[in-house]
Amino acid sequence: MMLHRLVAGALTLPLLVGTPASASASSEPEPRLPGRFEQRVVVDDLYIPTAAAFAPDGEIFVAEKSGVVKVVARPGARPAVFADLTEEVHNLYDRGMLGLAVDPDFPQRPYVYVLYAYDHVLGDPDPAPRWGTPGSSYDECPDPSDGGPGAEESGCLASGRLSRLTAGATDAGWVMTGEEDVLVEDWCMQYPSHATGSLHFGPDGYLYASGGEGAHYSQVDHGQVEAPYWPGGSNPCGDPDLEGGSLRAQDLRTPGDPLGLSGTVIRIDPDTGRGAPGNPFAGTGDANLERIVAYGLRNPFRFAFRPGVAPTRPEVWVGDVGQGGFEEIDRFRVGAPAQNFGWPCYEGPARNPGFDPVDLPLCESLYDERSAAAPYFAYPRRGKIAGESCPDGSSSVSGVQFAASRTYPDRYDGALFFSDFSRQCIWVMKTGPGGLPDPDRVRPFLPGAASPVDLLTGPDGDLYYLSLGVDASGNFEERGGSLRRIRFAAGNRMPTAALEADRTWGPDPLPVVLDAGGSRDADGDDLAFAWDLDDDGRFDDATGRRVRAVLDGPGDAVVHVRVSDARAQDVASLRLHPGDQGPPVLDVTAPSRSLRWAVGDRIPLGATAVDPDGSEVRVSWAVVVEHCPGGLCHSHEVLGAGTDPDVVAPDHEHPSYLRVQYRATDERGLSSTESFRLEPRTGDLRLRTRPKGLRVSVAGASHRTGWTGTFIVGSKVSLSAPRVQRRRGHGGRGGRRVVFRRWSDGGERSHVVEAAEGRLRLKAIYR
Repeated sequence: MMLHRLVAGALTLPLLVGTPASASASSEPEPRLPGRFEQRVVVDDLYIPTAAAFAPDGEIFVAEKSGVVKVVARPGARPAVFADLTEEVHNLYDRGMLGLAVDPDFPQRPYVYVLYAYDHVLGDPDPAPRWGTPGSSYDECPDPSDGGPGAEESGCLASGRLSRLTAGATDAGWVMTGEEDVLVEDWCMQYPSHATGSLHFGPDGYLYASGGEGAHYSQVDHGQVEAPYWPGGSNPCGDPDLEGGSLRAQDLRTPGDPLGLSGTVIRIDPDTGRGAPGNPFAGTGDANLERIVAYGLRNPFRFAFRPGVAPTRPEVWVGDVGQGGFEEIDRFRVGAPAQNFGWPCYEGPARNPGFDPVDLPLCESLYDERSAAAPYFAYPRRGKIAGESCPDGSSSVSGVQFAASRTYPDRYDGALFFSDFSRQCIWVMKTGPGGLPDPDRVRPFLPGAASPVDLLTGPDGDLYYLSLGVDASGNFEERGGSLRRIRFAAGNRMPTAALEADRTWGPDPLPVVLDAGGSRDADGDDLAFAWDLDDDGRFDDATGRRVRAVLDGPGDAVVHVRVSDARAQDVASLRLHPGDQGPPVLDVTAPSRSLRWAVGDRIPLGATAVDPDGSEVRVSWAVVVEHCPGGLCHSHEVLGAGTDPDVVAPDHEHPSYLRVQYRATDERGLSSTESFRLEPRTGDLRLRTRPKGLRVSVAGASHRTGWTGTFIVGSKVSLSAPRVQRRRGHGGRGGRRVVFRRWSDGGERSHVVEAAEGRLRLKAIYR
């Protein structure tokens, strides 16, 4: 999956955090939830969280993309570090720690399981990190000009790892003790997307994990784009002539070479990592084959189990992120023959137009067999789902889950919820007459969801979702990620507390006006206000919507307001900084705002900052690709929390631009940020055929020529021409059969061209 997000508008404004003008804190419910549903933040102060799990005794464990695992003692408590695996985790683009599970018998079995992109090459005797830098939370892939492979050129080779961590109790809470117990290392990854996916215990007590095929995310990659950068000349990803690139998802169908786990769902023993009893290939003697329960998947980012099904034969529902055509929700039963969902030969309900014309043996035999399983539900990556109002233009299914709340209305019994990160939306698929979720009964549930990257069912049965933490201007917020609960208020609805201050820093003592007037009650009840101004846990310092206070240092002051109706209450808090002269003053020195880039360009980065108080300042920056098809934008992090002096411009579809984000933070946590966009240089590609009007595949999509597309200069564009097709006859009827002869540039029937400025004209010639 590409980690996507929605841009609220086309304008990009510099942001300054911690100014004396005002500051606010609120737990604001989403007004567009249906009926009496409301959402609340349960855990915040997270940085790019990607997975969460509830422990049976109440703790909440959260994985951050960088490789840090945090634990929250209870909802509302501050997260504490449980484990730090940043040195082992390869945090690049969409790689990172993406899966997390807690043993169902925790703490009697004190185990936490993690699934992540491992900064290591399969079979390489050298330990991690291979590409990353020790002490850095973001791991770059060296550019060819620096003697490296380039993340989007040869690819930055890594693997996936599933490990068991042991939890030990301390006075401060749970922490990892001892060494990491590695259960599985596989999932060969060449390009920095389609990495590992989810990790969950099934109702049968076995551990399930998913992983992508590690191929190029924008090109039609069947091995031809690979310029191998294997250590020692070996190839740990299998034979590229048999199952290169996306064809790794069909590796099970090439028995003559070692089998990998790319593009699969596996089911294993949580103590040994071996395939679980009852798996389709149990007893074959091949360790990986015995683990697999489903395959032929591109990026099975999330999956869930349907409740009410016999635990001995669980029913798994998988959200598989598509490439050019469709997002899929796939369904299979454990214990049946392993399902092959057909990627890359199929995408959605039909043959993949990027791979079908290439006549690959693995795909042609699959077409002949007609054995690939169709998705249970597929929706177009560009286009509306019936009856919904979520923005379209791009898609990435980011969560699937069944709620089991006894407080939800009966119409949600057995319903499937699924989320889309790019479109910032959560839908519900209600059940039909047979009791299964009905694809004809899909409706929006939460339009405008806050960058949803996973869906969970909580111990209360309610639906929860994990917010990645992307603000309205496209910045990954430093501590903006959160876990949110969606509850149904059958009776009284909770009030919502909101707190603003006219300043957050200034002299010591600090005079401040605190205002809770933005608080509201969805039922229209009268509200009472109580204040804790000395952070002693007692709301006995003031009453009323608006108060004046004088706060003393040294150090920060935290104030709280409790907002109550007759039956429920909510609290908002705010941190202020007496004796601080303000946030750092940030000076961005590079790049120039007028810089226009092409793929592979080296873009200089630079900024300095001075704190008015003279304290030390930490300056960091990040670079994000904003991809905006149809006006809907989503993000791919290219460089995160960077300290390097430059970044190499990545390859991506047009329309896209780069957003450069700078942050300066002083010793007390006050920060200033600045964000701006850099536009690319572009060129057109004009395609024709002879005879006119035939079809060719461009970057995985089928087009009838003449067709013109716009690409970023330097982009690699995949072209494929069917070997045989028919001319359109009169009235649109089938015409004469024609056979491919050559491309005008002399390229193979399937080849890659590089976009250039101006207009590049190519013709596919048939006879």
